[in-house]
Amino acid sequence: MDSVFLNKAAAAVLLSIATAWICGAVGSTVVPITAPAKPAFSVPGTENVPIAPYMAHADADHGEELAHQICSSCHALVSAASDGVGPNLAGVAGRPRASITGYAYSSALAGQKAHVWSDQALSDWLTSPARFAPGTRMSLVGISSPAQRADIIAYLHTLAE
Repeated sequence: MDSVFLNKAAAAVLLSIATAWICGAVGSTVVPITAPAKPAFSVPGTENVPIAPYMAHADADHGEELAHQICSSCHALVSAASDGVGPNLAGVAGRPRASITGYAYSSALAGQKAHVWSDQALSDWLTSPARFAPGTRMSLVGISSPAQRADIIAYLHTLAE
């Protein structure tokens, strides 16, 4: 191999990289990356529905069973208990969001301190935490049944701080 061949190979590689970079820069300038105003489709059971009609028939005892199955692995459900992976849920209904002192909330929830955990907000959160607060650290995919969400919320109302 002579130096002329190596120079040609190096020039070809550098020109290829430069061309790809320029094409990417021009393409991202001409076609901006934007999310659609309305999603093209939605997965059934993940849309936010009014929870008030379900709260009228909610069963706190069934909600307690569900909360212990779904929530207790990460959250404490007793007022005197310390926080787990997630914050303590005692007194969460009606409490301002991200308001437990000493718990390190994600920035997705820390930015919502001005809002309160109403029944509808809790329902929307339990439907899809990632959609409710994009960037949250909560790993729950969501609870699709509004009746089950209402039962859990009714149980959360029984937990005193």
